Amino acid sequence: MITVQKQNVANWLIAEYLANVYAVNEKIRLFEQKYGQTWDEFSGEVLAASDEDFTRWDDYIEWKACVKTAEDLALKIEEFNQVN
Repeated sequence: MITVQKQNVANWLIAEYLANVYAVNEKIRLFEQKYGQTWDEFSGEVLAASDEDFTRWDDYIEWKACVKTAEDLALKIEEFNQVN
């Protein structure tokens, strides 16, 4: 029988969260570099545009998902830190 301590599981979990945060933030950084603007600036332009640019819309959808994922992970890490 293998015994795993609660603290080891907690350490693995926080390590996974942090690795995911790094990956998502790297994608966000690449979008910021590609467009030379922040998410708020970019999303405002895309939503206000009269013509549809499908490449920008595809990036908008992916970038929005990255921002949401980063926010969700930050909440999980915050909750985790409050418990431990």
